[in-house]
Amino acid sequence: MLLSLDSIDRLILSELCKNSRQDAAEISDRLKSHGHKLSESKIESRIKKLEHEGVITGYTVSVDPKKIGRRVIRVALGTFKNSQHLPTRIEGLKKYLADAPFVLFASKTRGGYDWISVQTFPSEEMADEEGDVFKNVFGDIIQVYEEYDCVPLKDPSVHALAFTEKEYRKFLGEWNPPFLP
Repeated sequence: MLLSLDSIDRLILSELCKNSRQDAAEISDRLKSHGHKLSESKIESRIKKLEHEGVITGYTVSVDPKKIGRRVIRVALGTFKNSQHLPTRIEGLKKYLADAPFVLFASKTRGGYDWISVQTFPSEEMADEEGDVFKNVFGDIIQVYEEYDCVPLKDPSVHALAFTEKEYRKFLGEWNPPFLP
């Protein structure tokens, strides 16, 4: 169920996505810069409500990948063969991708490919081994399977899921050439 969030809830989410350890006083200061004056207790109440409604599902740790060593980031793209067993096999694929600890993101897609997954591994050997296992397990339903190793220019950020319209407009305004309105 899609909840109706107001601009203050969206700002709180945006701030928590940037740093989930900040306290209500820090969030209050940020809200003031956006023209909203809320007490710390009001902010804490809103956060509790967002948790209760399942909008906030947990808090995570952000790891600096440069400090733990290079990881192989692999993007896998695939299309399926038509088969009478396809629906059942897709359920198995969904479970594999959901349970795999190395999968950062996986999704059904529309367009040229049927699915995409983004994975991370400590070495190319492990990435290649997983690719071989994957093709062995799901080869019967795969028509096309492509893998690409990536060197990210930006680390993944959950903030991208909760930025505000004001942040969006501000960013685009900074990059908008002067001859465009």
